[in-house]
Amino acid sequence: MKHTHTPGTWQIMSADRSECNESEAKGMAGCIADGDKAIAYFPTLSAMNNAKLLAAAPELLEALQMLMPQEPQEADSYDRAMWENARAAIAKATGKGEA
Repeated sequence: MKHTHTPGTWQIMSADRSECNESEAKGMAGCIADGDKAIAYFPTLSAMNNAKLLAAAPELLEALQMLMPQEPQEADSYDRAMWENARAAIAKATGKGEA
């Protein structure tokens, strides 16, 4: 599977961790780090929930992509809507759908 994003594994770090590069993190609550490199900063502790979702994004995308071959041929309307939502989320995450 070809990735155009930083594949991860991403971690949430507090601003005082070396991964956050303290000079860039000044005034920030923390960062999302890929190994020893910060890839995004968050300004407040309330932004932590968004950061957690962002940090899980590569794994969530991969999980959805792995599920797609399991889509049943026959599905009721509830199941069909679930698969359509998954397909739309993949398209949005990969830039092939609405942003």
